[in-house]
Amino acid sequence: MRVIYRALLSIWTLAAPLASWGEPTADLAAGSATGSDQLQEIVVTAEKRSERLQDVPVPVTAISADSLVASGYERLQDYFSQVPGLTFTSSTTDLSMVAIRGIITGAVETVNNPSVGIVVDDVPYGSSTALGGGSMAPEFDPSALQRLEVLRGPQGTLYGASSLGGLLKYVTVDPSPDSLRAQISAGTSSVYNGAELGYNAYGSVNVPLTSTAALLVSGFTRQDPGYIDNPVLGIRGVNESHTSGGRVSFLWQPADTLTVKLGALYQTVHTDGANFVEPAVGDLEQNDIRNSGVDHRSFQVYSASITAKLGPATLTSVTGYSVNKLTDVVDYDAGLGFLDGLTQQYLNIPNGTTGVLLLENNETDKITQELRLATPLGSKVDWLLGGFYTHERSPFTQTIDAADPSSGDVQANWATFAWEVTFREYATFTDFTLHFTDRFDVQLGGRESWIEQTYREVDTGPFVLPFEGFPSPLVFNEVVTHDNAFTYLFTPRFKVSPDLMVYSRIASGYRPGGPNPDAIAFNLPISYKPDKTRNYEIGVKGDTLHHTLTFDASIYYIDWKDIQLSYVDPNNGFGFNANGSRAKSEGVELSTQMKPVTGLTIGAWIAWNEAELTQSFPAGSSVYGVAGNRLPFGPRLSGNLSVDEQFPIRASVSGFVGGSLSYVGDRVGNFTAPPPAVPPRQAYPGYARIDIHTGINVDSWTVNLFLNNLADRRGILFGGLGTVPNPAAFTYIQPRTVGLLATVKF
Repeated sequence: MRVIYRALLSIWTLAAPLASWGEPTADLAAGSATGSDQLQEIVVTAEKRSERLQDVPVPVTAISADSLVASGYERLQDYFSQVPGLTFTSSTTDLSMVAIRGIITGAVETVNNPSVGIVVDDVPYGSSTALGGGSMAPEFDPSALQRLEVLRGPQGTLYGASSLGGLLKYVTVDPSPDSLRAQISAGTSSVYNGAELGYNAYGSVNVPLTSTAALLVSGFTRQDPGYIDNPVLGIRGVNESHTSGGRVSFLWQPADTLTVKLGALYQTVHTDGANFVEPAVGDLEQNDIRNSGVDHRSFQVYSASITAKLGPATLTSVTGYSVNKLTDVVDYDAGLGFLDGLTQQYLNIPNGTTGVLLLENNETDKITQELRLATPLGSKVDWLLGGFYTHERSPFTQTIDAADPSSGDVQANWATFAWEVTFREYATFTDFTLHFTDRFDVQLGGRESWIEQTYREVDTGPFVLPFEGFPSPLVFNEVVTHDNAFTYLFTPRFKVSPDLMVYSRIASGYRPGGPNPDAIAFNLPISYKPDKTRNYEIGVKGDTLHHTLTFDASIYYIDWKDIQLSYVDPNNGFGFNANGSRAKSEGVELSTQMKPVTGLTIGAWIAWNEAELTQSFPAGSSVYGVAGNRLPFGPRLSGNLSVDEQFPIRASVSGFVGGSLSYVGDRVGNFTAPPPAVPPRQAYPGYARIDIHTGINVDSWTVNLFLNNLADRRGILFGGLGTVPNPAAFTYIQPRTVGLLATVKF
């Protein structure tokens, strides 16, 4: 807390002399600063209404999709280091996870209910539970988006479950009835050690149907080169992937008081092999069973949004339906290799002639409905009242097979574990903004959520009989659990001037608990409870020097209690989940953007975060951690510096050049198994990444050349000690990549 106190003094020291800067000057009022000389104003919907980014009393980073496409950033792992406090982890089984401000306890050994909420046009996406596959973050292609908003800190009151650490908010492009517009882009890319060239193509068209209605259609396809080799099998580029998809959106605004928006987004990703390397084999090499690492995912999001103005009030209905599918094949020989020696006894296959494959099939179908009413109560109070409902169904199947390592052919089945999870949540929320003066207001909010979950499982195969001691098939009794959670926020905001704001924020978030799968059969605890975070924060946002300099500074302390952990029953050796231990995340985030001269934009941010246990893991926990141990995957220090310049060449021709330097500090990996010996944890060194781009605009054409990871760094994202199934495997950031993209607009 002493560090937080010192940082707090620093922010107030910064804010005081800048207070007068935000006031309009005579020159600005007279219009001496032109639009091209100023930073572009950013509008976000972080609080479920359109606001200037500088007016939102929440730390938010907004990234435009156009800038992502132009820089060759097609996946979250390409650009997560552009966002303060955002951590991305890609496991050796291609499981992508995100965390914000270090709120995460591990990838496998601890409970993996998501700690970051994900919404697409305000529609919650993905399963809310690890049993339903909710720990897998989607990889939406930016060509279908308008921007990504990253909200840092708990967001439970407005966004509900899973926003323990923060929120990723994907915002798509709205159709416009103003004019007919179209855009086509095509490009190619090459990765260091890549087996072949990659390619991408994007297209969109906006069609006015009437003066009040429009249709927007977009589509894309791309191939990402494979750059990891398997020398044992003689295969190059095993991790080549193919992605394609599209979006259709319809807008109808028959009157100023009514707006209807319908949207449908579809995307599919197929990867030929696992995206990990084994340094003992060689640089960018692995030794996996043939055909393992194959991964196929599809994302679907359908939404209907209706906004109606009823006098001074606004009624909004958001209906969503999403489908998240995953099929993957994992080489599990390192985790279940003992089965190799039992194939003769149970499968009639000679010992030592087989490997172990894990095949997973997961699907989450999710229906959501939110209804909210925003209305003034007199001249001093704004009131928001809402209700929310979601229903998820997530069937999940894991099949363990014996397979020929050289051909990948399945020889026999060891076991099939099939379960289904359902998740229901009902919630009501309210929010009051009390305007004491034109410059000072206080936001108060609360949300109560009621959750019901069910779990059922059927296991079959030879593995069930000899190793679990039960007949096959083994049918588990259905487990039903009920929970509730209350979250709140309190946010005073003071506008020192129209362009300078100071705020403080107390807010909470939670993620659901859940059922323990084997509870009834093995006399284990039936369920575990939600865990919660409480965030204390103070910040300042400003816009000064004729709108050529913006700044955003915040300090925070997050208390995380009742952490969800995995335990082992000492009587029977079976695992279960329960609550225990406590952690904190405290830090400082400083960011700025400036436009010192026409055409030149400089942006920078730096973040310091200390995320660690404040209470040791209890006895019986499947992993070992004591007070003071760092939480996994998050760096203490990270930062980013970007420079972009646009310059005229001649009439209707201009050029641009830019680049960014990102730094991700040292991290530690998963918590590992408990003593007798104090277990070591994997250390991940810090790394710096340099990306550059340049190009030219000629009339309606734009040609862009980018070079990412210029120094070809091997920044580690995941792997090593504590990694299941293969502790010798690591995932890296993508090697040096060069690409060319041409775009024409009509």
